[in-house]
Amino acid sequence: MNNMTLKELNEKYKDAPKRTAEYEIDGKKYVVTSHFVGNKNLDKVLYDIAFRRACEETLKEMSA
Repeated sequence: MNNMTLKELNEKYKDAPKRTAEYEIDGKKYVVTSHFVGNKNLDKVLYDIAFRRACEETLKEMSA
């Protein structure tokens, strides 16, 4: 990764879609902001997920 500062990264991706979630771990609250940048091939992602699940189910049935 390049040596961009947090301020530079925030400026670069300020218009990118983002999601904020709050988590509590051991009584301490954490706020996580996810910035969605880049591209994904949705067809490949869904195919990979479906293929992995099918393999897991098949192997599970074979071992039962």
